[in-house]
Amino acid sequence: MMQEAGDQAIDQTDESSPRRSPFRGSTLVWILVFSGIVVIGRVTPFAPVRDFFGSFSWLTEQAIRITKDLFESYGYLTVFLAPLLENTLFLGALIPGTLVILLAGLGAHDGLISFWPAVLLGICGAIIGDTISYGMGRYGWRWLGPESRLVRWAEEMREPLLGHSVWLVLSYHFAGYSRLVGPAAAGFLRMPFARWMLLDYIGVSIWVFTYMTVGFLMGAIFNVSLDDSTRNVRIFEAILFVFFIIALVSVIRASKGRGIRIGHHEDESPTT
Repeated sequence: MMQEAGDQAIDQTDESSPRRSPFRGSTLVWILVFSGIVVIGRVTPFAPVRDFFGSFSWLTEQAIRITKDLFESYGYLTVFLAPLLENTLFLGALIPGTLVILLAGLGAHDGLISFWPAVLLGICGAIIGDTISYGMGRYGWRWLGPESRLVRWAEEMREPLLGHSVWLVLSYHFAGYSRLVGPAAAGFLRMPFARWMLLDYIGVSIWVFTYMTVGFLMGAIFNVSLDDSTRNVRIFEAILFVFFIIALVSVIRASKGRGIRIGHHEDESPTT
């Protein structure tokens, strides 16, 4: 009896103690602080500080030159391969496909490539890449074994997620780095291929056309181009900085969500 009472007390203590996530709310505060330091460092009247932050412009200038050379020499091939390799070789972890499509729109405005052929090639590349990624998720889970915790969690979450599959598949193309894992996750959850294919291919088409158009309009309305002038460098730095913040927030949210789901799964698992 005393041992059972002690076990119950321990269980109550475990239930009352909150589960801590490796990323707390203060992480977003640090992101804002970091963002403020970068912005203030670029506009401060103190020359040494401004020059220090300005030295990073060299990297942006080189990136612009490389991008321009790619579109001049291999424009259509770049537009095709970037979304194809984004989630099959995880190239998107280094260079987001959204950024490449955006720059392709600028390249189309600059006359380096034609708009509509680039849109079609971008859609084809993304469709092939997403289909390969879906297959990797659909059949790769077998290597984990049926007793894997991840496989058991997928079985539990499959029905709730499939109930929202329309918006999930259509939106993961636009939600930060979720394009990197979205197709593979759909395959891992064994979403019916016909349903996934219809939704994903529609989402891919909207995604490529939208960002290609945004890039083209940036050139047409704001006179942005793939030129390493000071103005363009500043604009591209701002774009890259926004992508960095989106990526960082996406990683934090994914890690917090994974910690909560694992904790919830452990609470529901039977005790021996």
